[in-house]
Amino acid sequence: MTRLGRGLAAYAAMIRLFSRNVWLVLLFGIGTGLTFGIFLFTFNFYVLSLGPGYDEAFLGTLTSAASLATIAMALPAAYLAQRHSAKGVMIVAGLISMVAYLGLVLFPAQLPLVAFRMVAGVAMSLGTVAVAPFLMANTGARERQWVFSFQAGLSTVASFFGNLLAGVLPGRLGALAGVGPTDTLAYQLTLGSMVALSGLTIVPLLFIRRAARSDANVELPWVQLRRYWRLFTRFLLPSLVIGLGAGLMQPFMNVYFRNVYLKPDPAIGVVFALGGLAMAVGQFAGPPLADRLGKIRTVMLTQALSIPFLITLGLGAWLVPTGRAAAGVVFVVAGVAYIFRLALMNLSNPVYQTFILERVPQQAQALAVSLTNLVFQVGWFIMPQVSGRLQVAYGPVGFTAVFAGVTFFYATAIGLEWLFFSAEARQEAQAERALMREQG
Repeated sequence: MTRLGRGLAAYAAMIRLFSRNVWLVLLFGIGTGLTFGIFLFTFNFYVLSLGPGYDEAFLGTLTSAASLATIAMALPAAYLAQRHSAKGVMIVAGLISMVAYLGLVLFPAQLPLVAFRMVAGVAMSLGTVAVAPFLMANTGARERQWVFSFQAGLSTVASFFGNLLAGVLPGRLGALAGVGPTDTLAYQLTLGSMVALSGLTIVPLLFIRRAARSDANVELPWVQLRRYWRLFTRFLLPSLVIGLGAGLMQPFMNVYFRNVYLKPDPAIGVVFALGGLAMAVGQFAGPPLADRLGKIRTVMLTQALSIPFLITLGLGAWLVPTGRAAAGVVFVVAGVAYIFRLALMNLSNPVYQTFILERVPQQAQALAVSLTNLVFQVGWFIMPQVSGRLQVAYGPVGFTAVFAGVTFFYATAIGLEWLFFSAEARQEAQAERALMREQG
């Protein structure tokens, strides 16, 4: 049997171990990924279409507002996830998302947009905190990494289709309403379709059986934080630094391709969709790679390999606006760099999450997920403001500084991971060599 055949057989064997509850949560993740793919692609263009005062700096404010709400909700969300069933928390998160999307469409003014982006941040915090401990409780050690990576991969595939839809829906829906594809109404109709889609994502959760309900006498999150702060610090610092870099770049990638290369929405949608597909391939490849190299070595290697592609994106922002290179050619190169960076960085995310959850006590798992989300959102709270102002001040060339900053943060995070986990990486390498000797 070929290596590919063995890999597919291993995947099939692991998938058969997934429980019914796991599959229902995977369906929920697919719906959420599809919705988020449409939202992520469309929302920035929707805001920019509203006119003067709704520029890249205001986009930064909106992203920061959502992150602030996520940060403020982190500890309460961890407590709720411990005290109530994961099923109930996920359903409530889905309902809150519906309210947020509806408000963003119906109230296109600055203060309501900020308020409903914050509501969306609350929903994201609740949903994220509930899913991971639920999957931990419903999986065994053998298939756990595969479930986490499969969940991330399926959500990403759904986002792939969401990006494809987002590239064409404004044109189709706008035509039905008699407006152009970049008109505000076209974007509102596209975002409005997500309200119904968000409702459908909740349906699989209703069929979860015997959802685990935590003891009502759980410790308060800040008590757990005081007890395990040294353990959490090692895991959270790299996530904090990665979040600072991601907050500089990720909220503005569609704006990057539009302003630097002057490309229309459908072309950018294709790049985003291919990037989502590459992310999924990377996430599906994560479990066998982690089995072979070890979890933390896989994380550090894939993050390091993404750095040259970040540098390529920054060079494009310098070469094209200054007239040193043709936009069409560099757009293709930048699109490929974006796709590979997404695949490499997002391969590591579910692997690192599993690495963390396997090393914290069960009663602190919800808090670990919440704190990981919190520190990551710190970057998305602070850095979009910086990025948006760089773009307003320097135009498309401002993305050069943006990607230089992202490269610095990612390299620093890899250094911290090596500092904290190099001993475990060496143990993983020794175990792999011993296994190879036994098989050889």
